[in-house]
Amino acid sequence: MSPQASEQKIYQSVLDFVTEGTFPGSEDVVSSVFPTSALAKELELISDAREQVEAEINSLSRENDFDADGWISQAKQLHADIERSRLTAREIVAQHENTRPLQLKVEDASAKVRLIQTEIAFNQAVTRTLEEVQELCQRLNAGRRDLADGRIMAAIDAVDAVEDTVQQDSLFANTNVKHILVQNVAELRKQIAEDLRARWNNLLKVDKQAGSFEVAKNDGTLLDDTIAAMARLDLLVPANDKLQKDLLLAIVEPILLPNLDGYSRPIRVAEGSIHVQPEPATTTALQLLDRVSNVLGFLRQCLPSSISDSFSDTFVPALSSKIITSWLSSAIPTDLAGLADFEAILDSVLKFAQTIETLGWHGQEELVSWVNQAPRLWLTRRRADSLDQVRKVLAGSQGLTKQVERVEKEEVSRADEVLLENATSDDWDASWDDDNGDESKGIPSGTQEGEDDVAAWGLDDDATEEIVETKADISESADYDDADAWGWGDDEDGDERVENQPAQETHKATPVIGRDIGHRAPREVTLREHYTVTDIPDSIMAIVRQQVTDVEAISQPGHDHTRIVSSGAGLLALPTLILAMFKATAPSFYSLKLNAGQMYLYNDSLYLVEQLRTMVEEHKLSRLSSDLDALEKFGKLAYSKEMQTQRTIVTDLLDGAQGFSQCSEQPFLGECENAISATVDRIRDVYKEWQPILSHSALLQSIGSLVASVINKIIIDIEDLGDISEAQSQRLVSFCNQVSQLEDLFMPGPTEGIERVPMTAVYVRNWLKFQYLINILESSLADIKFLWTEGELRLEFSADEVVDLIEALFAESDYRRKAIADIRRQSRG
Repeated sequence: MSPQASEQKIYQSVLDFVTEGTFPGSEDVVSSVFPTSALAKELELISDAREQVEAEINSLSRENDFDADGWISQAKQLHADIERSRLTAREIVAQHENTRPLQLKVEDASAKVRLIQTEIAFNQAVTRTLEEVQELCQRLNAGRRDLADGRIMAAIDAVDAVEDTVQQDSLFANTNVKHILVQNVAELRKQIAEDLRARWNNLLKVDKQAGSFEVAKNDGTLLDDTIAAMARLDLLVPANDKLQKDLLLAIVEPILLPNLDGYSRPIRVAEGSIHVQPEPATTTALQLLDRVSNVLGFLRQCLPSSISDSFSDTFVPALSSKIITSWLSSAIPTDLAGLADFEAILDSVLKFAQTIETLGWHGQEELVSWVNQAPRLWLTRRRADSLDQVRKVLAGSQGLTKQVERVEKEEVSRADEVLLENATSDDWDASWDDDNGDESKGIPSGTQEGEDDVAAWGLDDDATEEIVETKADISESADYDDADAWGWGDDEDGDERVENQPAQETHKATPVIGRDIGHRAPREVTLREHYTVTDIPDSIMAIVRQQVTDVEAISQPGHDHTRIVSSGAGLLALPTLILAMFKATAPSFYSLKLNAGQMYLYNDSLYLVEQLRTMVEEHKLSRLSSDLDALEKFGKLAYSKEMQTQRTIVTDLLDGAQGFSQCSEQPFLGECENAISATVDRIRDVYKEWQPILSHSALLQSIGSLVASVINKIIIDIEDLGDISEAQSQRLVSFCNQVSQLEDLFMPGPTEGIERVPMTAVYVRNWLKFQYLINILESSLADIKFLWTEGELRLEFSADEVVDLIEALFAESDYRRKAIADIRRQSRG
């Protein structure tokens, strides 16, 4: 803590602060406490300092003495002046307030003067406006009088002048008078337009009902004045367009009669008028063109050029188009007999086009172009007519059928001849089968389900191949795609193979085992067979043949002058389109109108191919070969689809047996019996349905394929049974025997001196396996072992299949184990 300052220092510091405004510089003074007892002393010091200052001021004042009284006198004078000025100001304000009413009177009088001046100007403007309105109304009235007197141009001038004045004069801006004047001008203009239209219609009378056109007689100035007036009002173009349309409806349409081929209404041309006769008459295209030429000549003669010149823009092009559509297109012949007349029509069309040009019009370019395109148009007409004929053939067919014979000569070896001798003279069953002939001798063919559908027919010219084909070979011949219905993609390999196609080709006979006769020289045999076709192939053939014969005929000297000679070669492209049209439309027709329509389509397609191949060879039309191949595939596809449908039906019926599980017990026994009976009945029904349609070999092959499908499913179902009791075995044998009764469907025709032997094994690829299965089901273990070791059971069954059947049929025993061991050992040996 700092030491306490003395009271004297404290007094002096406070006094310095009051008098000088300085702060104490000593820290001890600042930190000291001002004692209360020092207040009296401090006040005394301050009072002394004050008195001292006052004394100094008085001393100084005495030293600087001045005249204060003078200043006081001046101040009083100034105060008196101020008071006088204030009084003067009050007087001025009072005088100003006394002049206000006078000023208001002046302003009021000025306003009244301005109002009177405005009213005077307004009245003058109204007067001028009314005078101008009166003048305009007088001019409109004058225009109405001119209109009434027939002076249309003067009326138009009046209307235009009044309208320009109203639009340009500022006096009428934003006034009701302008609106009234505009309405009056519009009404007068409308009256003039109506009068002009009425005059136009009176001068150029078109009667659509009567089919007439009349140009009123006058000195020529009235129509010209009317045309000029209508041009002034922009009415001429729409009126002329309407006139042209009316002429097309009233004159041209009745002459052309587009809805009545070969008929036209004659015309009568008088002075200033033309009339269309009410009754149509037979007319050629040449006569029609002459008739239309007369109409054009009349129009050009009777109508002013100011009207007729514009006919080139609408009337003549529309007329040309209507002539082409109504007459010329239908005049294109579809046969060669009409080419001479067609050439005359082409010449007449060119002459008609020249007439139009002579009359000073244009717009006939479409006619000239039509003549220049005559070769292409003729070919187009032939194409459309040919395709339409195909449609009519299919739509109009009554489903009439006929039997046709197919004859083919084939060189066969001695082995083939032996097989032929075992068959009937009218049957191709033995000699026309690729895959199944060996099965009758116990030789497995190696084919699978679906491939035997291609074995009923044959067109394979290679007579040196053996009958046994591999699965891959047959599958390659069955390659087809739905796109072939239109002939597309014939050169491309499809990703999927169509099963069940009948290969209607000559099959090679199977060599006879055990005879050394293969070195005999082959000899030629004739193979014959009958099948049923509809009336459609002959009709399609006639359409195709017509194109070919016309190509040859048109190239003869008698047609070398015709314009369409250049399109003759194009006819050779039509057979392709005709066959494509047939393939595109035939499936729906055959399915709807014929029972077993797909089989008829199959027969018709192959019959048509056979006829067309003869024509191709006769006329050397190699370009059609690919189309015929496509058509043949198309027919086989129809066969394939029908076979697949029927195979699905019989397998679905057989599914009712439920795999023959517990087939010896009710209710499963009843279901199995129903399934087998329904399946067998279905196959017999299909046989009856197809018998009058297919050839005998194709019928047996097709039914054989269905039976093979049924048998294959039965074999698989039985082999899948893990345990077969004696009762089940007996029932299964009964079911199999019921299916075996279908063997009577494969009996050959009667032949004197030759015993009839069923050919089931030839057409049902797994028939022998099925018969062996029946033997296994009803045989003892010893008999089964004998069939395997001494018989031909191993040719149909594998060792595993036989072992599985033995294990299912017989209980476990030493004898069963020994038999199974012997079977496995011999199979390995």
